[in-house]
Amino acid sequence: MIRKSQAELLLKNDTFTTVFDIIRQEQVDKFLHSGKDDVAVREDAHTMMRVLKEFDRVLKRAITDENMKDKRENKG
Repeated sequence: MIRKSQAELLLKNDTFTTVFDIIRQEQVDKFLHSGKDDVAVREDAHTMMRVLKEFDRVLKRAITDENMKDKRENKG
């Protein structure tokens, strides 16, 4: 399981976020520039977008989960 501090480091790292943005844009471009018969290209791009979204969700969930845990511990 990824820790909050690890997730925050990645999300605040300019190189990481730039690479993430580049990959996202490349996938969007595949959608925009695909021909009507390029079904496989669009499916691959869609899969990549889902993976990127899941990756982002995992990082943000690690932060949220640890924040919630800290709040519960501080109330008790």
